[in-house]
Formats: sequence, structure tokens, C-alpha cells
Amino acid sequence: MTSSAGPFLTMNAGGPLQGVVTISVATEGAKQLLVEAAWKCNGDPRSTSATFTGYDAARALAHQWADQLASGREPGELHARDAAD
Repeated sequence: MTSSAGPFLTMNAGGPLQGVVTISVATEGAKQLLVEAAWKCNGDPRSTSATFTGYDAARALAHQWADQLASGREPGELHARDAAD
């Protein structure tokens, strides 16, 4: 993990939605991590994101979203309580 802004982990989920999931530091020097997923659905770009204070929770969500994208499913909506670390 790093304290520099920008993605430090990128997962190319592939699959029919051409998904990519990243984990990055939300802002330089911050302890919050940003998980972002981007994909295409019927040619239209889509994305979602969530912020976490712990790497384990961010990593778990990143893997969940990558698995969903790889199987051709769009990532589900994240409830606020699920994002809390």
C-alpha cells in the first residue's frame, strides 16, 4: 500500500463487460482508500465507487466487483453500512 494519490492496485476483470477495478488512496496522505469499478454495458461506460478506511475491506470489495464483472454481471449497489470499516 502507498500514501500517494492514484491507483496502486488494478484488476482487469475482463469478461463481456470489459471491467476494470482499482484501489487507490482517496487523497494524498489520507488513510481512506477508494475502490472504483468501470465497465461497459451495451457499449455505454458505467462506473461505481466506494471509500474505506481499511485495506482488507477495500480489497474484499475490489475482488467481489472484479468477480461480478468477469462473470458478466454489473457490480451491485453498496449500502452505506457495508462500506463502514
